[in-house]
Amino acid sequence: MTDNKWLRLASLFLVLILAFACKDGEEVDTNLYMEGALVANIPSHLLAGEEINIKATGITLPVDSLSYKWYTKGFSVDSIIGNDITITTPVEPGTYSVSIYVSHPRYTTKSQTYITVIIDPDSDESFGGVVKGENFFEDSRDGQKYYYSTIGNLDWFTFNLNWKGAGHSYMQIDALGEIYGRLYNWNEAKVACPEGWRLPDNSDWESLAEALSGNSDLAFDGKWAGLGADIAVKATLNSVNIWKYSPNMNFSNRFQFNAIPSGNSTGNFRTYLNRGEYGTWWSADEKDAEDAFYRYIYFDSPDFPYNFANKESFGASVRCVKDRIK
Repeated sequence: MTDNKWLRLASLFLVLILAFACKDGEEVDTNLYMEGALVANIPSHLLAGEEINIKATGITLPVDSLSYKWYTKGFSVDSIIGNDITITTPVEPGTYSVSIYVSHPRYTTKSQTYITVIIDPDSDESFGGVVKGENFFEDSRDGQKYYYSTIGNLDWFTFNLNWKGAGHSYMQIDALGEIYGRLYNWNEAKVACPEGWRLPDNSDWESLAEALSGNSDLAFDGKWAGLGADIAVKATLNSVNIWKYSPNMNFSNRFQFNAIPSGNSTGNFRTYLNRGEYGTWWSADEKDAEDAFYRYIYFDSPDFPYNFANKESFGASVRCVKDRIK
């Protein structure tokens, strides 16, 4: 009888062990997957050495006990924990990856990796090919420095306007604004230039064409053959050509105009397109109540033609001018 008693106790103990083992197995079920798309607000381009805040969102299930870990090699820290972090970007321009892993005791880990390009607008190695020259001034509104060149009887900006009081940077990525300037609708462009400067009208553009063509009288409503290549610059961003390649484009960058393909926007800044292919610049003159003129350069043509677009919905670059002080 004693042996049977111990046998029954041993059997009961084995059953309890198996029961607890099954329960533990359920707690670490790797067939449970998180729901929702893991996303983070990491833009395609960032400035070198800037402090940025990054936040991960998107997981809808589970809603608690989530653990976030970032891998940010080359940034101010190589790894950091938390779904909302602040770090400093690398000081060396280049292409970097940022990975985020979210884990939970009962769910399979989820991850996402982003590629971002670190740029330095003040570095010739990062923003290469452009010519700054000696003449510049600082915008009293924000301290932004703008270089300019005297062309005929006018002083022209040699880089696109980047005043953040209006318009939007391409894809709303601030770092790109430091290279390409911002895009403005026509009404914004009319008032965006600093005090003492203005948006060039059709006659101002004609003055530029006259200087480029050797004092030829060119009307605004022409294609201005070859003048696009005359003012375009073979610029690079981290050693990559900014203009899309074409054998038809020979870059002269006369007057240090530094024309680059900043693209444009449509649909009231809902759509951004043509960066690398088109440079577009507003004129202060309107075609009619709905549309205004702009000039553009296409990567596959050396010309500098004109067009028109809706004043409100179209976004283009701005070059500011002022009458030369004699």
